[in-house]
Amino acid sequence: MNWLQFSLITVVLYSIHDITLKHLAGSVNSTLASVLINGSAAIVLFIYLLTQTSAGKISLGTPLWSATTFFLLVAGASLGIATITFMNAFASDGQLSIAVPVVYAGVIVLCLLVGVMFFSETLHWKQLIGAGLAIAGIYLMSAPK
Repeated sequence: MNWLQFSLITVVLYSIHDITLKHLAGSVNSTLASVLINGSAAIVLFIYLLTQTSAGKISLGTPLWSATTFFLLVAGASLGIATITFMNAFASDGQLSIAVPVVYAGVIVLCLLVGVMFFSETLHWKQLIGAGLAIAGIYLMSAPK
């Protein structure tokens, strides 16, 4: 598979995640929900890791305590906290059809800036227009009616 196919599968999976968060928001403690969601993800990933490692398809390669591990832990902590804040956004009357596009448009703009500033990625005029549209979308989606 190529990057676009993986990306489209990711869209579907994140959508299932976000729809589930909206469905549960307000009916379950967001911290407990985050523990269960991320705990179940850890179990699935651990099983996948074991099957891939035992089949010789991947090697663990990274020492347990390294800079790489630190960044992996930061990413995991960010995901756990984001689950809590997303559920709280939904529980605070955030609409699925508004909160999700606002969050992901924000992610687009922030990652574009980080990619250019910290990863020396080049910026094309089409990306600037896209970021401008994302910012306009955030404004239009979140502005009072």
